Amino acid sequence: MQGTIELVAARKARLYARCASAAERGGWSVERDIAWSEVDRDRAHAKPEVLAALRDAALIESYHPVNLARLMRATWDDVDASVVFSLELYEGFKHFHALRWYLEAVAYEPAITDEELVDIRRSQAEVEVTRDEVIERLVEFMLSEHLAHYFFRRLGEQAEDPVLADLLGRIASDEVRHAQSASDIIAKRIAADASLVPRVLDAALDFHHFGEQAIGTVPVAQPGDPIAIQTFARRIERLCGVRLVDHIKQGF
Repeated sequence: MQGTIELVAARKARLYARCASAAERGGWSVERDIAWSEVDRDRAHAKPEVLAALRDAALIESYHPVNLARLMRATWDDVDASVVFSLELYEGFKHFHALRWYLEAVAYEPAITDEELVDIRRSQAEVEVTRDEVIERLVEFMLSEHLAHYFFRRLGEQAEDPVLADLLGRIASDEVRHAQSASDIIAKRIAADASLVPRVLDAALDFHHFGEQAIGTVPVAQPGDPIAIQTFARRIERLCGVRLVDHIKQGF
């Protein structure tokens, strides 16, 4: 009996098991859980800026196979990271699928085409992540997902169509989990090598959303969102035990 308890505890302690369990608890179905028959086209088009931002977000989500594939190649020896990226690949696709479906449901123009998606991927296909820069790319991924949560949350608050508000709320919740999973991977690496802390801090200060690789300018639902910025800084502080402002001061 004791041996069984210890085995169960060991399984639960694995980072990849926690990430997979969280994904299952937060799971939702694009087909079954979204009230597609209740989409209100007129209310959706009352906020054309929201639909334009949705289109850009869908393009960014469609880019995950390129960005995450190279991260997976660079972290093939990290089982936890492989699971996190595998889950994100699927859920990123789900987000893209749902956003494109909604845009088509309200007949938004210009419609997203497969050719457009392939062109975006082709432009970045030859870029690789070396093992020496994995920590910087992990920080980029974590903070991109962190800000994506606030983007979808704020956009959902602006949506006139209740169906869209519900969809964006579900996506925003997923992004919280994605950011935390990436944070856990970074924490694991810091625990094994504390010398990574300054690199994490530097990467945060030099942060660029990975969506810039896909579309250039990443959409913002609330410019200068103070809560998003504050929690951005706190997430880094929790990881590194150092405030970003203090790290900046030490650099001068």
